[in-house]
Amino acid sequence: MFKRISVYFLTFLISACQTHSGQAKEIKAQKVYRITYEQETNDWYKQQAKLWQKEIEKNPVSEEAWYNYYNANRYARFEEIDQPQRQAKLQKIIDDMGKAIPETYTYYLLKYWNTYNCQDLSLIEKAYALNPERPDTYYPFISESMVKGNEKQLQEFCEKLYKSKDIAPWLMNYNYNVLMSVDEKAVLFTNGDNDTYPVILLQRVKKVRPDVRVINTSLLLIKEYFENNVVKAGFKLDYNDIKEGLDKNNYRVQFVHKFVKKLIEKYPEKALCFAVTVYGDQLEPFKDNLYLTGLAFRYSKERIDNIALVKKNLEKMFRLDYMKTDIYNDLYPGKRLRAYTNLNYVSSMLLLMEHYKLSGDSDQALYWKNFAVKLATEAGRKQMVEEINKKFMLQ
Repeated sequence: MFKRISVYFLTFLISACQTHSGQAKEIKAQKVYRITYEQETNDWYKQQAKLWQKEIEKNPVSEEAWYNYYNANRYARFEEIDQPQRQAKLQKIIDDMGKAIPETYTYYLLKYWNTYNCQDLSLIEKAYALNPERPDTYYPFISESMVKGNEKQLQEFCEKLYKSKDIAPWLMNYNYNVLMSVDEKAVLFTNGDNDTYPVILLQRVKKVRPDVRVINTSLLLIKEYFENNVVKAGFKLDYNDIKEGLDKNNYRVQFVHKFVKKLIEKYPEKALCFAVTVYGDQLEPFKDNLYLTGLAFRYSKERIDNIALVKKNLEKMFRLDYMKTDIYNDLYPGKRLRAYTNLNYVSSMLLLMEHYKLSGDSDQALYWKNFAVKLATEAGRKQMVEEINKKFMLQ
């Protein structure tokens, strides 16, 4: 059940939301990837912001310099300024960029990122027209397609994104395993970029588990998305009814809570599953009825044998070789992010370890313990390694 794995789950969530600890060592201007690719230290981002500003001073019309300068400022936490000041700082960068490199791919792309409205792609359309081979623009087109229910455009840009190989193999494998974690014809709740786009690509391009209805909790608040992905999917729920009476200060979380509760009430037979990457505050009201099944939680009012499901999924359904033999992943950014994300396997592996220990199969128990320790070690979680070795000692 959820309670049995909360320590490890929350440990990952906390670490994944923070930048990696340690001292920044880089002294050269380096490419600043989107945080969906890699996460660096806060000091590193602040340092890169200064370095790329110097590059802009040398060459004010360098799209590369503006791209990295904006991203470094976007991801850095500046303690001396508050959120409104930070937004003003980012807007000034966009304004200055508009003067230095107007009507360029980078300007249109970053201006869109700075405002982000998946229902208005006028800026992305301009960027795409200038360079249709760069995959940055594919993601907004996919989001807009999901919101508007544009099946043709969704298929087109899923295929473009898949062919671009912009999403690293490890992340595709990870999300394949997410899909393998859920029941037939389940509703799967996802949270953000890295647990939504790969899943949609697998369903649309590779035809992996197209029976699963994916609902993104970030897009769910948009009425048009709600109508096209909930109502048209056969769920007779009313957007305005769910929206009514919610506190604006915690609107998204309350909306998700109310929506899930209504799904449970009206469709008790439907399997509701949550990717383990869904934020904990969205799961809070349901945590006593959530069962870990691999890389997802299954909601059930009745007790279910989730150990059997975890065993089936990890041993028969999952692709795990990519964590054992790393062949292509070093060609992609994101080694640290990959290590963080793989921590999501640890809880299921420890459940299997306990199962085999109790059943007297010490070889299998040791196998899953060592696998869990390997992932915790790769993520630099020394304390987690110590806790696993201390709490789950094998005789």
